[in-house]
Amino acid sequence: MFIWILFILMLPLLWIILYPLCICYFYKFKHGKKVYVLYFPLLGQFKYRIDGIKFNKDVIHFKRNIAYNHPEVELIITHIFSRPYFIFIKPEKVKEMLYNYTNYKKRTDEIFRDIIACQGLVYAEGQRWKDQKRELSDFFTFESLSSKITVIKMLIQEILQFKENERVNIIKQCARIASRTMQICFFNQMKDEQINGQHLSEEFQDLAKYFIYTTYGSLIHQMRCFFGIKSLSTMKSYFMTSSEKHFLQRVYGVRNYINNLIDNYKKGQEKDVFSILLRTPLTQEVREKIIHQYITFVFAGMDTTSHQAGMSIYMLGKYPSIQQKLREELNKINFDEVDQKLLNQLPLLNAFLNECLRTQTPVDGIIPRLAVKDHYVGEYLIKKDWYVDAGLQPMMTHPQYFENHLDFNLERWLLNPQVQDAFLPFSSGPRNCLGQHLAKIEIKLILIYVLKTYQIILDDQTDLVMECNFHYAPADDRLVKFIRI
Repeated sequence: MFIWILFILMLPLLWIILYPLCICYFYKFKHGKKVYVLYFPLLGQFKYRIDGIKFNKDVIHFKRNIAYNHPEVELIITHIFSRPYFIFIKPEKVKEMLYNYTNYKKRTDEIFRDIIACQGLVYAEGQRWKDQKRELSDFFTFESLSSKITVIKMLIQEILQFKENERVNIIKQCARIASRTMQICFFNQMKDEQINGQHLSEEFQDLAKYFIYTTYGSLIHQMRCFFGIKSLSTMKSYFMTSSEKHFLQRVYGVRNYINNLIDNYKKGQEKDVFSILLRTPLTQEVREKIIHQYITFVFAGMDTTSHQAGMSIYMLGKYPSIQQKLREELNKINFDEVDQKLLNQLPLLNAFLNECLRTQTPVDGIIPRLAVKDHYVGEYLIKKDWYVDAGLQPMMTHPQYFENHLDFNLERWLLNPQVQDAFLPFSSGPRNCLGQHLAKIEIKLILIYVLKTYQIILDDQTDLVMECNFHYAPADDRLVKFIRI
């Protein structure tokens, strides 16, 4: 009797172990060298991410290694616990997946999503997503955002003030610029405030990292999902860990902060996102949508922009000859007079940014999708409820698409400015990054100011280790030091 009870209790574990194993090797046998399998019981791709940091100081080393050493591979198949996880690394397959976006949905079992961002643009689906994108698109054009350049320049000059040879957390500094820029765009205000005892940008960064950890890295949460206990709206407090309860308190602190911004909003002369979203009367339902949209924009825009700006500054320190060439181009202009037109007329700076986006993109892949129905991507059958992702980083440094793919080379953008199909730093298709124009403006302005004000040198005390919490970013962002020119 005991043996039968033990056997019944073991069945879920056997399913979690054997099901993804069978799927992985069925596809390997069927498609041969086009498919690369990464299987490890229970842990799946987490095992390879951990090994990447431990042995190669890079959490996505396993993806890069596959692309570099096996260029014939189109699809990496791995898993998260029992669920198969498909990662496409060839542009034709990635674009097919992204353009047929109705085949997928975002995860619905992400803890706390129902009070953070489920009503925002990133998680919206169907007609609701179409309505939100149509409503917000006009605000995020180059022409509309050009009016924000003056105030962004003021923020940059205020925040990026460094002492000689000081160790600088450069990504955190850039995050302060990005978070306050988002406040300007959303609520027409630029206060430098604190939430839960730390700077606004740092609190959002911490919450984003914990959100990703509990959703994808917590075995406790995965077991809760297995038994149908998913998000906060269906979860009793006794199912939550003490750290999750503490996290919940911090989330409500952020929500209270946003509610205060809504209550104290004063319309300015410039158009802002809040005035676009505002409905009369301001019901609780409208207020909730605004809260979710603001958190969505900060999560999606602040970390990506700050990481890209910080890593671009790091590349200036790594390649001093390129730094000098860029400075020579920028010495001809006055930072105070930079406008949208001038930003697009700096060929070396634009080539540098493209090469940084190619080699140092903050986006390891897209937000993992779940298939809503059985369908094909090329010849590969994707079953309902399987994960699908895009390997953007290995694709953008793939030897098949970029000559001398490991070289940091601006000439590839100067001699042949045509954008490659494999260059997708802001994703592709109808659901690509709505804020990409704002991100480019911020990053270019930061680079212009830094190059005209400081000489950048690498911080030799920092060991560059690339990890992936919310974004693909360095574990320690004290990457550079500055010497005022």
